[in-house]
Amino acid sequence: MKSKAPVLQHPLVEKPEYSFTLSAECYLDPDVFELEKQEIFYKTWQYVAPVGRFPDIGDYFAFKICDESIFVIRSADENLRAFYNVCRHRAHELVSGAGNKPKAIVCPYHAWSYKTDGHLVAAPMSDGRPGFDKSDFSLREIRLETFCGCVFVNLDSTAVPLSELAADMEKDIRKRVPSLDELTVYGSDMLGETHVEAGWKVVVDNFVECYHCTPAHPDFASLIDMNHYRVDIFDQWSRQLGPVIRNENSAYPVSEEEECQESAFWYLWPNTTFNIMPGSLELAVYAIRPNDKNSCRFEGEVLASKPNSNQSRVKYTADVLTPEDISLCESVQRGLKSRSYVQGPFIVDDERSGESEHGLHHFHRLVQGTLNISSESNESIG
Repeated sequence: MKSKAPVLQHPLVEKPEYSFTLSAECYLDPDVFELEKQEIFYKTWQYVAPVGRFPDIGDYFAFKICDESIFVIRSADENLRAFYNVCRHRAHELVSGAGNKPKAIVCPYHAWSYKTDGHLVAAPMSDGRPGFDKSDFSLREIRLETFCGCVFVNLDSTAVPLSELAADMEKDIRKRVPSLDELTVYGSDMLGETHVEAGWKVVVDNFVECYHCTPAHPDFASLIDMNHYRVDIFDQWSRQLGPVIRNENSAYPVSEEEECQESAFWYLWPNTTFNIMPGSLELAVYAIRPNDKNSCRFEGEVLASKPNSNQSRVKYTADVLTPEDISLCESVQRGLKSRSYVQGPFIVDDERSGESEHGLHHFHRLVQGTLNISSESNESIG
């Protein structure tokens, strides 16, 4: 049976000042999560890794989009290709993690062998099967694009290209990170996974608003002057800018000689973020990947011009800022289960300042439109 979207008790409408958030049911109902898999994660552009992760023919990386296992590989013709990570014989996964398969991808179950372009080249004993044609069993290929120096894939063959959906976002990132194409990933491993006991929407909610920054991130508010902070929303993305910083602050010191004297946090629908923080110019790229309706994980990397360029910033982010955000999100996930909570109002000001929740409203409207969530009433509730 196809999952149905819930109906909201209070309205989620175009103007945030008259709107209420998604309901607790939207976060907790397993049917909603199944609907999200089909209508959001299997139909949108999903971050994989920086292009620099695939310098040589045969370099590959495997990852999951909800229940689907995918891998990207640099094929023999030097193009990047993406495939479902499933053997066409008995559905065994072909690869795991990251590595290099320059000549062939061999299934560990029955040794079916595929070229790096996905074509089946060997299937042991298949000569005994009448009419067996290897060309009928190539790997299922997936759409792939590069965006801001990173690889993205989309399981929907009819999706609008990412280059059309967010061309203005790439232009904006490149304006603020002019050396983007010169940045690279240092070290052989990804930045790794950060597990959060909260659903993916709770984590995105927390990312796209800074209404919570002053009370919940005092060191961040010491570093970034919140009086000049702003949130701008666009069609498929939003951006938070902290154009004024304090070089002396309680988070970490920032020399006036450092290249980056601002913060910027870009959100790309539905679950990708790009971030820069004051100091040496580095671009962090993360995907917020759901495990289930109650938990998710961060996966991503930091692109930099040199390794370990700002250890005080690394320490602040890892030991203070990230744990603060995880604690906030996990508390919200627990609170959503309370019978006392249904929906909350968006808090916005006339100026749509950086401490206003219009970025959160933008995200909720994208979810609402994609899942076709309706309200019992379109009237504001006093």
